[in-house]
Amino acid sequence: MRSDAGPVGTGRFRCLYAGTLNPPPEARQGLREAGVELVLNPHHQVLTEEDLLALLPGFDAVIAGPEPYSDSVISTASPRLRIIARTGVGYDKVDVASASRNGVFVTWTPIPELSSSVADLAIALILALVKKVPRLNAEVRMGKWDRQKWSDEVGDLRGKTLGLLGMGRIGGEVAVRARAFGMNLIYNDVVRMEELEKKLPAEFVSLERLLSDSDVLSVHVPLTADNRGIIDAVALRKMKRTAILVNTSRGELVDEEALAEALTSGEIAGAGLDVLSQEPPAPGHVFYNLGERIPNLILTGHVAFGRDTVRAMFMAACDDVKRVMSGEDPKYLLNPGLTRRSA
Repeated sequence: MRSDAGPVGTGRFRCLYAGTLNPPPEARQGLREAGVELVLNPHHQVLTEEDLLALLPGFDAVIAGPEPYSDSVISTASPRLRIIARTGVGYDKVDVASASRNGVFVTWTPIPELSSSVADLAIALILALVKKVPRLNAEVRMGKWDRQKWSDEVGDLRGKTLGLLGMGRIGGEVAVRARAFGMNLIYNDVVRMEELEKKLPAEFVSLERLLSDSDVLSVHVPLTADNRGIIDAVALRKMKRTAILVNTSRGELVDEEALAEALTSGEIAGAGLDVLSQEPPAPGHVFYNLGERIPNLILTGHVAFGRDTVRAMFMAACDDVKRVMSGEDPKYLLNPGLTRRSA
């Protein structure tokens, strides 16, 4: 067991905020009152592994974003580092096993506000694609008014089948919203949700059937070594030509080169992505600086959360930092085998 750096209230605890968004003032004040100094990301961009290796030693805590917390980073920052508090629910960039070995708590923020906010964006992308909102808006703004053309292309949600790859917190929220639009629900997950199936209702199906039967396929699974690139060229060929794909989870779940080909060849009808394998995309990425190319693709910049959700996530992460600094176990723990007694 290691000793604390100092009692709460002395200001001897230091917490790095590795993200790039502005932290809410009340969060900074709450940390200060708990004796924790919050230090902002000096680079004002997503930190690299090299950045973290240079910055993180000397900190007791880090409020983390999508930057990589490798075994090297965690080992270098310990034994002083005690908690990596991730804002959000994706933690594929954190080596949780290494954190456990080094006695570092890893937390996340699976709060209702986040689930609702991501589900809202998933539905917004579905509606925009089915109702052709971006393309209609562009034409009308250019003085075009072709109701006959678009009446043949604009779709409806009622009676269509929404396939959910993942029926966790966010997938479940998307399902509830889709039912309100009169959609039929099918899903595939590593865990079967029998109670939710009856409540919605929804049908548990194989991945093969999920791909072949979905009019809309929405992805809501965490990224793992087993499902990286799960939506590849083979999977896309199994989908209906009239189907659309929505991904608000992790970009690496989709083979983006294969998706670009499927969209341009008409293999599927459209796609909406809030996440990419490279964020932001750089020159050479298949979706970099698209302009008017691939008009049946909608891209948003990993912004499923609004200002209220950002605040709620940050406050939840700060609360867990304060708990650990005061000698308590955190609330939203990802390495449950680790406790204050073992840290």
